[in-house]
Amino acid sequence: PDDTMGDDIPIVDLSLDTSVVASVIRDACVRHGFFYLTNHGVPNCTIEEMHASSKQFFDLSLHEKRTVCASSDPNNRGWTPLGEETLDPGNQTQGDTKEGYYVGREAEPHEVGLPLRGPNHWPDEQLLKINFKQPMMAYHAALTELCQKLMPVFAEALGLDKHFFDDKFQLPSAFLRPLKYSNKKSSPSDGVLGAGAHSDYGVLTVLWTDGTPGLEILKGGSDSKKEEQQEQQWLPVPSVPNAFICNVGDLIERWTNGVMKSTVHRVVSRGANERHSCAFFWEPDFDTLVTPLPKCVAENPPQRFEPTTY
Repeated sequence: PDDTMGDDIPIVDLSLDTSVVASVIRDACVRHGFFYLTNHGVPNCTIEEMHASSKQFFDLSLHEKRTVCASSDPNNRGWTPLGEETLDPGNQTQGDTKEGYYVGREAEPHEVGLPLRGPNHWPDEQLLKINFKQPMMAYHAALTELCQKLMPVFAEALGLDKHFFDDKFQLPSAFLRPLKYSNKKSSPSDGVLGAGAHSDYGVLTVLWTDGTPGLEILKGGSDSKKEEQQEQQWLPVPSVPNAFICNVGDLIERWTNGVMKSTVHRVVSRGANERHSCAFFWEPDFDTLVTPLPKCVAENPPQRFEPTTY
């Protein structure tokens, strides 16, 4: 892969004037849907405590981790074992070489019983001698606050009233997913990957990584999605110190009628080290109707997507 890709992904500095931030986000999302976010306001200690507690959990024995399997939770909260997920079944010969843990927003009482709404599935911290819930929920709260700050900026980037997204994220689907990639070396030609090629479903993904390389994006990987991957070029996304890596998902591509790109990406493990990361998936209220914005249809005609609910 071409190691210069990182130079092409814009850095969005949140301490700058909102109009500047909106302009850089627009450029990034129109070109390839990825940007780095600096001066984001999430305290280092919140990030470090999340990372430490994530490592603590993933270091437990299989027997201990199986006490909180997401597969046995009605709301898909909890641990997902190594290899359980296959993000690109058409091209993978085995499951992703990663394990993860789903942490959602704690549901309000009136939401319980709705799809994917409910309590989180937490490990028994006394029994397992770990500290997990508090650091995870502190990080979840900090990332929720960050995404709430970003939505008016996205509205400005799209030429909308800054409050356009306010009523669409009253009870958001906000999922946190710490991940641990094993040190098994990926071999894309043999269908072995840390995370198979996929685009994200929602509005915005905010990713923290421990700096270990692996993330790659597909050049032109929105228009073509996953077709003809073999002929296309995968470009690495290097980590930038103290920056989150952000990308927009399929819902934003639909909302903007393809003006903003939800780009296919994957993780190719180099095999030298384990890799820790944590993805935060920011998605709207469950019943939000996502219809291509008239401004975006005018900019990129014709209307390319039917209205859909999240």
